[in-house]
Amino acid sequence: MRESMSLRGVGRYGLIPEKAVELVKKYSERGLIPKEELDEELMLILEDLKLAVPIEAEKDSLAWISRQFGGDMEIPYVVRFFFKFMDWRRAIVEYFRSIGEERAEEFVEIFLEIKKRAKNLIVCAEDIVDVTLKFNRDPGVVISELKGAGLISPTVGCGAFGRAKAPLYELNKFFTLMSE
Repeated sequence: MRESMSLRGVGRYGLIPEKAVELVKKYSERGLIPKEELDEELMLILEDLKLAVPIEAEKDSLAWISRQFGGDMEIPYVVRFFFKFMDWRRAIVEYFRSIGEERAEEFVEIFLEIKKRAKNLIVCAEDIVDVTLKFNRDPGVVISELKGAGLISPTVGCGAFGRAKAPLYELNKFFTLMSE
C-alpha cells in the first residue's frame, strides 16, 4: 500500500472499520486503549492487524500469541509513530531514530527484506539473522529492537516452515499490508 492511500482500504484484506482507526488515532499518543472503549469485534480487528494487542498475557509473556482479551489494549510503538506521521516508512525511521539507532533509514529496508522472506506473516529467526548480517548489524540487537518496536513478535508452531530449527516470529500485519 502506498503512503498516500487511505487507511480504510488496506490491500486485499478489505476495510479497516472507521471506529478502529479513530480509536488508535485517539489513543496513539497515550499508547493504551481503555477496555471501556472496546467491544469484542473491535478487539479482534485491532489484534488481527496488530494495531493494538491485549496487555494481559500468560506468564507475563510479551509475545502477541500469549495475550489474553478482556482488558485494555496496548498500541505497539511503531503503530504510534505511524499515526503521528501517517507514513509507514517515516514511522519506522523515526522510531529507530528515537531509540538512538544510527542509520535508522536502514530499518525500512531490513523490514522489507524480512517481509520478503516471510510466509503467511511468519519468518524464521535464521532469515532475520541473514538479513541483519547483510546490513552489518548485530542480529540479537536487531531482533530485540524489532520486537520492541512491535514489528515482530515470537510465535509458536512450524507454520509453512515444516520443522523449523530456529525460533519463529510473526510480522506486524498492519505494517506488512501498508508496505505492499
